[in-house]
Amino acid sequence: MNDKEEIKFAPVPLSKLHPNEELCSDIYLRINEKYIKYKNEGEILPSEKYNLFLNKDVKEIYISISDVQKFMDWMVGLKERAVNIIVDDIGEEHRHLVEAREEISEIVYEVFADKEMDSALVEHLKNNIESFINKAQATKESKMIIAKLVKHNNSLADHSVNVANIAIYLAMALGHGHQFVLENIYLGALLHDYGKAKIPANVLENPGTHLYSQAIQFHPIKGAKVARQMDNIKDQVATIVEQHHEQYDGKGFPNNLKGEEIYDLSQIVALANRFDNLCDENAKKSEIEKFRASIKAIEYDRGKLFNPDLIKRSVTALKLSYGGYEK
Repeated sequence: MNDKEEIKFAPVPLSKLHPNEELCSDIYLRINEKYIKYKNEGEILPSEKYNLFLNKDVKEIYISISDVQKFMDWMVGLKERAVNIIVDDIGEEHRHLVEAREEISEIVYEVFADKEMDSALVEHLKNNIESFINKAQATKESKMIIAKLVKHNNSLADHSVNVANIAIYLAMALGHGHQFVLENIYLGALLHDYGKAKIPANVLENPGTHLYSQAIQFHPIKGAKVARQMDNIKDQVATIVEQHHEQYDGKGFPNNLKGEEIYDLSQIVALANRFDNLCDENAKKSEIEKFRASIKAIEYDRGKLFNPDLIKRSVTALKLSYGGYEK
């Protein structure tokens, strides 16, 4: 790379980027010391491709130096718009919680994007979680506000934050109020798909193959193994990561755990994960119909994926916050 190339391009962390939005300038990838145009101004970066950058260990895109100010203004504008959409729903007095949610989402992407999990970044994430939960619990009607802090754009980081917020909403509705427990649930939910982010891109891009099936089955173990190697991640968090695809009827993976063999906090995160995925599957419906269809699917589970008592109590909570039903 020559000096001319060095001053021509500027890096932009992918964690700051918003998928599924029209780009305000051309973006480039750095491949073999060369800058290759990846998308033109006016095109979008689909969330599927955005997520795959994690699996390819790509942490940055590049823009022309001449576009830096325009690009930064564009990113700030998109972030403000995303925050304002949720603020319009929950009220200006809760803006600080929405902004905290966005900050956590960016850190999650950075944690996933690193080739190996970084202890300092995990500590930064934990500090943000502690601060977020403290602020949320100090808020009037905290459970209902937390439930509204979801955003559906199909990015892995936002999905992880959605699951975390839904999970602690359900946990609080079920009677879990201890800070330590809520922090473990939140971090476990944020990291539940860490192993999936580490599946090689060439495997993830070929669903239906034996390698793909094997990688999906193994990703909870892979994520939990990394979590257990970190001194600043509790074993309860690693257990949540490992068990988020286990089923109450014993037909889940990776260990075919059944009934009470499954950690109760893992079941809460698994249900939150299922609900967020169902919302994505029903994304073409109106907001209220999307939520109601997703709630109905969980209500009809009948003890297959989840403890029937957990379903009953969780469905009641989901209906109050998402289904538009009267108390």
